[in-house]
Amino acid sequence: MGVLWHKVWFDLWHNKTRTLLAVLSVAAGAFAVGSIFGMSDLLGTTVDRSHQSVMPPHITVELDQPVDRDTLLNLESVAGVEGIEPYNAIGVQYKLHAQDQWRRGILETRDYNEMKYELVQLRQGRWPAGKDDIGIERMAAKYDELGLGSPIILKVGNDERNFRFSSLVRHPFVPPPQFEDLPFFFMSGPGMARFGIPDGKFNSFYVRVTPYSPDHAKEVATAIKDKLTRQDIGVLSFTYQDPYRHWGRSILDSFVLVQEALALVCVLMSVVLVYNTLTNLITQQNDQIGILKAIGARRSTIIGVYLTGALIYGMLALVIAVPVSAAVAFLVTRYFLNFFNIDYSQFQVSTGAVVFQVLCALAAPLLAGLPAVLQGARITVRDALASYGLGGYGSNWLDRLVEKMALHWLPSQYAAALGNMLRHKGRLLMTEFVLITAGVAFLSVMSLYTSINLTLDRVFARSRYDTVIQFSGNERLEHAKALTNSLPGIAKAELHLVQPASMYIAGQLVKEAGIGTRIEGIPADSDFFEPLIVAGRWLEPNDGQAVVVTRDTANKNGIQIGDTVTLDLGELGTDQWQVVGLYDPVFGGIVSGDKIYAPADALYQATKKYNEGSRLLLRTSAHGEQFTEDLTAKAKDLLDQRGLKVDDTQTQIALRKNNSFQFGIEIDMMLALAVIVAVVGSIALMGTLSIGVIERTKEIGVLRAVGAASKMVLGIFVMEGILQGLVSWVLAVPISLLTSPLLAEALGKTLFGATLDYQYNLWAVGLWLVIMLVISALASLVPANNATRISVRDSLAYA
Repeated sequence: MGVLWHKVWFDLWHNKTRTLLAVLSVAAGAFAVGSIFGMSDLLGTTVDRSHQSVMPPHITVELDQPVDRDTLLNLESVAGVEGIEPYNAIGVQYKLHAQDQWRRGILETRDYNEMKYELVQLRQGRWPAGKDDIGIERMAAKYDELGLGSPIILKVGNDERNFRFSSLVRHPFVPPPQFEDLPFFFMSGPGMARFGIPDGKFNSFYVRVTPYSPDHAKEVATAIKDKLTRQDIGVLSFTYQDPYRHWGRSILDSFVLVQEALALVCVLMSVVLVYNTLTNLITQQNDQIGILKAIGARRSTIIGVYLTGALIYGMLALVIAVPVSAAVAFLVTRYFLNFFNIDYSQFQVSTGAVVFQVLCALAAPLLAGLPAVLQGARITVRDALASYGLGGYGSNWLDRLVEKMALHWLPSQYAAALGNMLRHKGRLLMTEFVLITAGVAFLSVMSLYTSINLTLDRVFARSRYDTVIQFSGNERLEHAKALTNSLPGIAKAELHLVQPASMYIAGQLVKEAGIGTRIEGIPADSDFFEPLIVAGRWLEPNDGQAVVVTRDTANKNGIQIGDTVTLDLGELGTDQWQVVGLYDPVFGGIVSGDKIYAPADALYQATKKYNEGSRLLLRTSAHGEQFTEDLTAKAKDLLDQRGLKVDDTQTQIALRKNNSFQFGIEIDMMLALAVIVAVVGSIALMGTLSIGVIERTKEIGVLRAVGAASKMVLGIFVMEGILQGLVSWVLAVPISLLTSPLLAEALGKTLFGATLDYQYNLWAVGLWLVIMLVISALASLVPANNATRISVRDSLAYA
């Protein structure tokens, strides 16, 4: 056995290039598996752990009026309530400098010394205590480059006040400023009282229930609403939260699905790489197998020798793949967790990912290499010691046809490259599988990107206005339109009434106490907006109490076109409405919002708020970004000067950019995974060509002997690699035409909650051709260069 171990060691150490190639082949697959599964595991476990650590409430309740603390704490007597924590949250306007435009924010008040739920954490400074103290959420502070002592101007209604930041605070549930400019500010009760909210009164509260279950939380919410209603306190909304799963898991789970699918592809690719590597080794050592058999070695001994080598390749690959993939998984995890406002600075390794890597690097090489090893062990002494390397091509009609066409149309060296490529068709098919997979992944992801952009374009095309001005409360239609229409550049204005509501079906609240929804009145002659109707129809001029609801709401609650639902508008009363259409709020309501739409006249009649509204839509005479922004600022200033309380403004161009940025991050992530697949594919190609160099050692010697220059030998192998890349590109394009619409449909619903408008990315076809040519050429250079170093003496002495 000592002699056999010496042979294993000799094969590893004295053929360093082949050993390195084998180790890299296995390491590439193990790296892909480790980085993808590691990232998925770290993301999921970290966000859930962070979520659970801040004691998330089961229910968040928003009231229609401030209520004193004792009244809210009395709700702890409701059966199933574990605890109540009151807090305040109001919309504010702010600016950092006097000359800036007003921006929108949220101002919160908590009892910072006795917080129980949704814990905010002090990171710098002191908790707000006095009336002049104010804190800012740390992500917003970093985004705007603010720190302790930085000035800010806050405005609630017409009341403006100057402050300087006294604290930086982490809030566990805030949108990233890159996604939405909505910073959170923090004050004490006395500070909030300066803006009209009495100290000791609260407009919201958190609830935890016991024992927790989603159904029990809804039952408790219903009981809470009933008790508040008896005290003439209206509930604007209930929001439910899973205490065990982070609110961002729906996004992360979508990534996990895509990542794990690609990880499985990488495992298959790794198997191909290992098979090619061991085929390479056995091809080179046919003569050694013959000698071993001649001196009495059994088949099991030969199998053990080569599988031991494969196992060592896997162990060496783990040494490379585990630390590199762990570092990549950690860095990518930290990057994404930053968007969820989660600190992640301590290096961690996913145990599950390491287990998968061990299986990939050790079990996969043994299983993948077994067919090649068994084939090698079956070789007879006579066959093993026979000369090889001068034939093997042209044995069937396909080979002869290709050879004839190649010699007719191509120079001799290129014809040789084409023939060499087809010499081992099984190996060629496996290499092409890897390259085609990389191409299909790239083209499908690029087509997903194009489809998202097309969907966004069509969403915004259905919104035929340029900017939205949101008022703090309802304003008179005639006043708002007269003011804005007086500005040069405003082509048309339209005011919408938006009213909080709860919807009943057959006498029951949707989702029990209901997640607060909104009903928006659309004027009969409006041409400003129309959602994507998926069933029924859009509102018509002669409609009475008709509504259009989201498809998701309809599906979850069994609503059909023509059904009658009850809308509870709180103190404004309850009315019956007929469902005439279902719409799809593309991108889960990010763009269009998850609302109920109704005729404005019918909503006026139900609420008795005739010709009022809080949402002003403006269509401008020109649609450039700078023109729209300047005109929006002028309209806001004019409205503020005339006493209309503007809460927020947003142009459609800015919203479009915001959406593109959000989805761009997800697309970039998938493209990064496709690049990993492409790298693995390049290693597969390098391994295939290296086998070809070994198998054609004598052929290279013959070429050298008849005067072939190094440049010609180099060209033959580089051209062979490029031809394999071209073949994979030709096959990947039609396959991607079939797979990319399926991917767009599946990922559109999974990642974005949207039915995407599919469009194939033709530009990506050309880009992938360039990438494939570059990858093929680079992967060919190492084996081609090795071929040029083979001398006539060495090649003809090879046996």
